[in-house]
Amino acid sequence: MNSSSVSPKIGLALGSGASRGWSHIGVINALLREGIEPDIVCGTSAGAIIGGSYVAGNLEKLEQWILGSTRSDVLRFFDIGFSKTGFVDTDRLSWFLHNYVADEDQCIEDMPKHFAAVSTNLDSGREVWFVEGRLADAVRASMSLPGLFPAVRDTERWLVDGGLVNPVPVTVCRALGRIS
Repeated sequence: MNSSSVSPKIGLALGSGASRGWSHIGVINALLREGIEPDIVCGTSAGAIIGGSYVAGNLEKLEQWILGSTRSDVLRFFDIGFSKTGFVDTDRLSWFLHNYVADEDQCIEDMPKHFAAVSTNLDSGREVWFVEGRLADAVRASMSLPGLFPAVRDTERWLVDGGLVNPVPVTVCRALGRIS
């Protein structure tokens, strides 16, 4: 087959950055309206939340929560009695991830699109790509910002926000495009 007749793969790299990350929902919706559907979705931090929700089929549900939430809805995530785990109520965060991003048992490798979430290994400072395993766990590791969201223990390593090493994971999209 001639390589010019093969359609290129479309990768979507969704970056970190709290409120700026929510704009990724509008970008995905605009792409889909134009008939552009990514084959590969990679996200860091807020981008992992949005990308994970998209590949799991929950983007509309997440968008409705965001548009309908009030300041007090957001404040309920915070535990004013600061502890070693940070300011966020981890039980409520887990509830949110399992309701608006991915069910507890949904795995990345079972998604209809290739997906990766980027995190940072706290010991080595190197990036970690989640391309398999539980989707909600990968998103949580990608968005863990110590002091706010607790670091995530994954086997023998501590993981924190992927934005520290790869704020816009274009390299991850390219790598997944070559192996898929």
